[in-house]
Amino acid sequence: MKVLIADDSPVLVTALRKLLEQSGYEVVPASDGLEAVQKFYQENPDLVLLDIQMPKLHGYVVCRLIKEDPASRHIPVLILTGRDSAEDRYWGNRSGADGYLTKESMGDELLDAIQSALASRALSDMGRIEPLPQSLNESDVLSRVCEVLDRKLFEATIVNDIVGVGVRAMDLEATVGESLNIVSRILDFDAAAIVLPNERRILARFGKPVSAGDLEEFRSLSALRCRQFTTADVTVEDLIITEVKGGVDALGDDRDQADVGWPSFSVAPLWSRGEVVGVLVLGSQREEVFGESTERTLRTIEPHVASVVDSARHYQKLLEQEARSSLSSLFDE
Repeated sequence: MKVLIADDSPVLVTALRKLLEQSGYEVVPASDGLEAVQKFYQENPDLVLLDIQMPKLHGYVVCRLIKEDPASRHIPVLILTGRDSAEDRYWGNRSGADGYLTKESMGDELLDAIQSALASRALSDMGRIEPLPQSLNESDVLSRVCEVLDRKLFEATIVNDIVGVGVRAMDLEATVGESLNIVSRILDFDAAAIVLPNERRILARFGKPVSAGDLEEFRSLSALRCRQFTTADVTVEDLIITEVKGGVDALGDDRDQADVGWPSFSVAPLWSRGEVVGVLVLGSQREEVFGESTERTLRTIEPHVASVVDSARHYQKLLEQEARSSLSSLFDE
């Protein structure tokens, strides 16, 4: 097993190397953040021990570069630092680190953490193809840093737009419509929907007219995927599909279109307060439309869409209860 140690203290690196080599690990040292990224891609280590405060690139940036790369995100990264504030631990977690240890944990505790991280990796690593070694110069590394920063700014902007939907008091259908309109700005799809199992509804937005057969297949696929994430006993016949504002009429004027199907289909369960309140589904009538970028974007927006939709569900229930109460009072008079 190969361990990359990234720390600008030669004394600490020497002590760590001795400890790890005595335990049978091969050690690859790096003295700054830039070298850590270069060595990581050259050597393909099994685990990274990472200091926070390093020259050239901060440890948090190194960790995020590793964890943002689909080819390397499964590699465990343990932050080993002298800093132990709540803020440091928070940013360690947000950067994707698999563990956070202080430099007082230099003996058995560190070895136990390494073994635990490697064991967790082994459980999720079956069939994974190791990336080929890469030689990165300084410009390559800085380019990757800029890409990550750009993507994080983009994601923060989209999340802010979605959260803004929840601030406005709207009924459930309008809320889902606004949310799917935002999703349509960042993801390419022919149909998108939020399946609400408890309400027995599919609220859908279409980007193009589709055939009646494809509309029914979209409903069937949505119901099938919904059953994968919720215990609600939902069948295709139970779900009523409603088109929200912002898209086009699904059947359009030409109702004799040939069936094409949905060769690309992507799904994200919407978790809120410990339960799946809905399922976000995307469909495209072209092949291989949804890739790693789509999955990453869905992971980013999913909790915020879930929160907005759940709030709208409760708001809708309050409106319905108020309406029933008003009617009851009217008849009682």
